[in-house]
Amino acid sequence: MSSNPNHTLLFIPDISGFTDFVSNTEISHAKHIIEELLEAIIDANEIDLELSEIEGDAILFYRKGKAPTAEELLSQIKSMYINFHAQLKKYDKHRICNCGACLTANNLTLKFVAHYGEVLEKQVKDHSKLFGKEVIVAHRLLKNQIPSNEYGLFSEKLLSANSSWTNLNDTAWGEVNQAEEAYDSGIVKYSFMTLTPLRNEVPDPVLEDYTIDGVTQKIFESDAVIEAPLDLVFNVISDYTVRKEFQAGLKNIDQINHQIAQNGSEHRCIIQGTGIKPTILSHDFSFAQNQITFVESDFKRNASVIWSLKAMEGQKTKIEISNFIKPSFIKKLMFKILIKKKFEKLSRASWIKLNDYCKILLAENKQHPNEIVLPDHVIQ
Repeated sequence: MSSNPNHTLLFIPDISGFTDFVSNTEISHAKHIIEELLEAIIDANEIDLELSEIEGDAILFYRKGKAPTAEELLSQIKSMYINFHAQLKKYDKHRICNCGACLTANNLTLKFVAHYGEVLEKQVKDHSKLFGKEVIVAHRLLKNQIPSNEYGLFSEKLLSANSSWTNLNDTAWGEVNQAEEAYDSGIVKYSFMTLTPLRNEVPDPVLEDYTIDGVTQKIFESDAVIEAPLDLVFNVISDYTVRKEFQAGLKNIDQINHQIAQNGSEHRCIIQGTGIKPTILSHDFSFAQNQITFVESDFKRNASVIWSLKAMEGQKTKIEISNFIKPSFIKKLMFKILIKKKFEKLSRASWIKLNDYCKILLAENKQHPNEIVLPDHVIQ
């Protein structure tokens, strides 16, 4: 069987709970969380799998040629499973949003289906698509009677394609069971095992310390009153995809590592008219009654900006920024002589743009699209 050049491993990691997660939580944040989880699975590819397509909550991988050994495929499942759950743990540790999607992401689970058989490819413009009966069977196997949301399923055709699978019980980390399903294409037999024992091997996230030692010399500060409530102002300024719309002197922001603001979010600023492209790290978000603070630090750990937002009467927000560097008389003097006036001008222009943007949203009775749901105690 393995001598046929068209014989192919079909391997599908599938995120369980996806439909309910998307249907009953905030769509935008659910989408971003799922995308990051799918990337975590793809990044754990260790056996040269080819990616055929991403199908919402699942990824169809394939590998032509000889069937994988049991040791090889179980090791791949373990790697992807641990990467998936490590990403969930890290997200839960560093998140600042309290929306339904962010609060319930840890309920998502992962299962795997592995099948082997003759598969053909057809070219549709620049995209190669797998087709054939075995591709259909692999997808059908996702719909089964296994009483678990986290398992590895191995079809009989895969088990019989490599002799190593005859000793699956010796290789597996848990009990191996057999079952079969009746599909429109006929009876399909398979073996499966739970992935629950692997949960004990998922590492806890490291509590990262983003503070910068020695950045204590204040060189600039600016403030303004924005005619919008605290939560709206925070949603706007914490969304790096729109920062260029109100921050004067900023051409663009790219290389954003998290679409949902959280401790450890990174982005790269592209400053207008210069070759300067600093990478910025956001951290130390703090939420008190009617007040929010957070820090943005140069990734090279040379400078930082403290943002402070405070709710005022009349649905207004006092916003302040304070820029700090490591103590240096020369740098402070050069900033004062050469740069300070430009900073002041850019800040005034930025506050006006920010105020105008927020007022437009209020006039249209809209929230900013990328909304962070704050803890209950913040807005009183």
